[in-house]
Parts: sequence; structure tokens; C-alpha cells
Amino acid sequence: MTTIVLYSPYWRNMGGGERYLLQLASSLSKMPGAEVTALSEFPEITKDRLELFFMLDLSNIDYRIFRDGTRTLRESIRGADIFIPLSNYRYVRAAPKNYIQALQVPYASINLLTVSKKIIRWNLSEGVKDLSRLQLLYRTRKNSTLTLTNSGFVHDSLLQGFGVKSSVLYPPIEDFLAEGLPKRRTILSVGRIFRGLYNDKRYDVLTKAFQKLSNHVQDWEYHIVGSVSSDKKSQAYLEELKKANKDFPVFFHANASHESLKTLYNEATIYWHAAGYGVDEDREPERTEHFGMSVVEGLSAKCIPIIVNKGGLKEIISPGKNGFLWETVDELVQRTLQVANMKEDSLMEIRKNARQRYSDFSLNRFEERVSEIFLPFLG
Repeated sequence: MTTIVLYSPYWRNMGGGERYLLQLASSLSKMPGAEVTALSEFPEITKDRLELFFMLDLSNIDYRIFRDGTRTLRESIRGADIFIPLSNYRYVRAAPKNYIQALQVPYASINLLTVSKKIIRWNLSEGVKDLSRLQLLYRTRKNSTLTLTNSGFVHDSLLQGFGVKSSVLYPPIEDFLAEGLPKRRTILSVGRIFRGLYNDKRYDVLTKAFQKLSNHVQDWEYHIVGSVSSDKKSQAYLEELKKANKDFPVFFHANASHESLKTLYNEATIYWHAAGYGVDEDREPERTEHFGMSVVEGLSAKCIPIIVNKGGLKEIISPGKNGFLWETVDELVQRTLQVANMKEDSLMEIRKNARQRYSDFSLNRFEERVSEIFLPFLG
């Protein structure tokens, strides 16, 4: 029996990283001779809650809560054959037989100058986190048996910037296809509705682009789906977007249900994404989209992605074959007009290619890749 322990300090976020780790745990639990445990320090984040939120079967996984403190975490890991922590800046001290670090952020160069600038420009905590990130990357390079990254973009950034070698394990993406729902003249964007330094979806840019587009097309709608926190800043941003677009067919679906999201994916002709717009990805790669899970969800439902040429997004699309890339807002509008005016046979060809590209990120492909990576450790 091979004991495998997975850990994330971010279970409360219930985001893409947590889904990734749980799906990895689920896939590993299906492998012969694997005994899988997920660790958490949050009693309120129960196994049932995770299963319901992510719609995953975790019945073969032992989900264990440990007491607060690093010492008890280390005790929970002791004796494990494989330990897989997910971290954005904190290295977990442990001594399993095999330490497999999961990293999902393409860090820029970190040195005394960049840390000082971040402290001055943003705040002390971000500067301190950068020092922790530097230690995380150093210890990952020195101590890890293997490092997992979730895209080629993250892989390349960590290798070029810090000498961290990794194996790419793309996240498994849910299949949203629902046959029988006709495509409509709608554009869709999916992602958290907030304004921030990292992972900002730039709905301000996209709604202005739609306003420009509306001067050239009729009867098209733009739908934005995303979770919105209850804090004042997030709510104010949502209201700001609504007010700026009150004279246009722009619709906001805050905290929409899974079924509503599935319907919108299948009705949408075009999928827009702008995370990373205006960012110098060589200097600040962490401010781009590290992969682009919602773009692949759109591919599964035969949407035609028109996405910003930044970060991990650009490795998903072959321009002209299964979608399009853009650099400027004017180019986004032009590409969208191009698709809006296409004949049906051309649209069907791109949709077919989009669906085919989705298969590279399906659950089946994920589990094949998990077997490729982990069988040597279980043999």
C-alpha cells in the first residue's frame, strides 16, 4: 500500500486550485495500491461540503482535520510515502519519502529591489510574501522529488526565472455540453466579479468593448457570470459595472447556479476573456491568467473563444482554427465582428474544432496523465 497525503491551506477559498487538488486526490484513489488522505485545518470545511460544492465523489478519500499549528500538520504527514502540498507562497516542512510540490503561480523575478518596490507600492504583507515565495521556490528546487504545474506558461516561468523543473498536469475541466440548446447571438464571460491586483477579469475593458461592438451589430447580448463576495468593495464594483452598461444589453449573473451557467455556455456563440490585459507578462506573469479553466469550459460547449493573447490563455487556442486571440480592444471588436458575420458552415467547423480541443483537457485525459506521472511512485 502506498500512502498519499494532499494538503492545501486554501480550502476556504473553494477555488480552482482546491478543485484541482481534490480531483488529483480522487484520481489517485482509483489507482491500485493507493491510500489517499486530504488534510485540512478548517473544521467548517467538511468533506460533504467539498463534495457538494465541487460535485465530486470523494468517497475513496480519507478527509482529516488536524489541530492548528505546523507541528500537528507535520505529525499528520509523518510516514507518508507521497506528500503533495499546494502552495502559493508558504513551504510546508515535512519529510515524506517523496515530496511532490504543486505550484500554480508563474512568479516574476524576486530580489531585494522588487521586494522594496512592492512594499512601497502595495503593502508590507505582499513584500513579506515575496520573501516566503523565494524560500518556497528554493526549497522546491532543492528538496522536491517532483514539481507539478498546471500549465506550460507556469512551467516556463518557473524554469526560466528560478530554475524549477516541473511536470505539467493540466486541470481536468468539466464538460458543459448540453445537446439540443440552440446557439444564440450572445457573448459570454465567466469568472469572479471583483477588482484586484491578481486575477482581475477586466470586465471594465470587456463591457466597453461590447459598447463599441454595439455600434456595428444588432440583437447581440453580453452575459457575465461570476461569483461576487458580499464585501462592500465587490458589491460597489458590480453596481459600477451595471450603471455603466444600463443602456446596453449587458446582463450580470452574480452567483448563478450550475444549471444556469450550463445553459448560458450552450447558448453562447462567443466566449470573451481579458484577464492579463495591459500587463507586461515578462515582468508580472502572476497578473495574467495562469491557465484559463473557464475558456476550456466554453470550448466544451462549442463556444468560439476570443481571448486576450496573454499568459496561459494563448496555449489553449490555435488562432483561426478553434478560436481567436487579441492584443487591443479594437482587435477584439474586429475579431468578434468577423465571427458574427461568418456563414454557418464556417461556424460549425470552428465549433467542431473547439469541441475537439476540449478533449485534451477532459477528465479522461487528466487521469491518463496522472497515471503517467504517478505510476513510477506506486510501482
